[in-house]
Amino acid sequence: MNIAGNLPPPARIAIVGAAVVIVLAGIREATPILGPLLVAVFFAMITAPAMVWLTRRGVPPLLAAATVVVGLIGIFAGMIAFLGAAFTGFIRTLPQYQASLEARAAVLADYGIDIGRFTIWDYIDQGFVLQQATGIAREIGSIAVDAFLVFVGIGFLLLEGPRLAAVLARYLGAESAPYRHLSQSGKILIDYVVVRTKVNLITGAGTGLFLAVLGVDFAVLWGFIAFVLSYVPYIGLVVAAIPPTLLALIEFGPAGAVAVIAAVALIDAAAENLFLPRMAGRDLNLSPFVVLFSVVFWGFILGAVGIFLAIPLTIAVKLFLESWKETRWIGEMMGSGERQE
Repeated sequence: MNIAGNLPPPARIAIVGAAVVIVLAGIREATPILGPLLVAVFFAMITAPAMVWLTRRGVPPLLAAATVVVGLIGIFAGMIAFLGAAFTGFIRTLPQYQASLEARAAVLADYGIDIGRFTIWDYIDQGFVLQQATGIAREIGSIAVDAFLVFVGIGFLLLEGPRLAAVLARYLGAESAPYRHLSQSGKILIDYVVVRTKVNLITGAGTGLFLAVLGVDFAVLWGFIAFVLSYVPYIGLVVAAIPPTLLALIEFGPAGAVAVIAAVALIDAAAENLFLPRMAGRDLNLSPFVVLFSVVFWGFILGAVGIFLAIPLTIAVKLFLESWKETRWIGEMMGSGERQE
């Protein structure tokens, strides 16, 4: 007996809503396990074309998967080494900004504003910094274990990918809607990562170049951070712009800070409104509200992993909803309503 089918629409909606809440609560509690798994699945999907390219050229599957994983490890190791060296240099130069801060204080004193003698450490809670550093040191072991699981998972998923696809095609049917949905989702997610990376390169390179021309210290570091954090829509670039804006304020005064804010805003607007629409297909279009909401929602559910994977996860949900007649209208509402050629 189909009890749910005999219930009125409000009751069915309430039951489905309750089930969704229960599932999301379970996902949130399982974040320590699901987080590394989702990251591994994500990178396995976007590196699958490299795996296929190698195997088609006669490379054994095991060696091809190992090559892709080693390549990923090399990329991330290089990024970590660069960030470590850059941040170490930045911390060492902090005392050098003391003279600039005192000069700004002298200018304010000329206008009758006396903020007294201060040092740069007056504005930094050293106890908080020490506490955070200790916490990070304790987390290094956990991060290392998660990273190991992620890279091992990527390797196994790359090796098992063809077999899993064949099993799904056999049991779901190669022409069935669920199987087509899964295939389409993989392709669209790869397209998203490629497009997002190109746009982020424009944003990061433009930001770094402008800061270098302006003369802001560590321009390459701030440009790189802008590139990475731009994967988090709206919020990421705002966070990335804070350190160079403060440095410009110290080095060049309010005019320098305003120039940095204006330049970053213009670069981001050009990248998001000129380059992204030309590169992205209509399947990547999401409502701006959905984009912002997805960052907050997935960040609440999955933490940092959810913040960086918010858009891919939302695209997957949108495609899933559009695959079924009953939920297609929800998927269409999540879109921007624009159709790109």
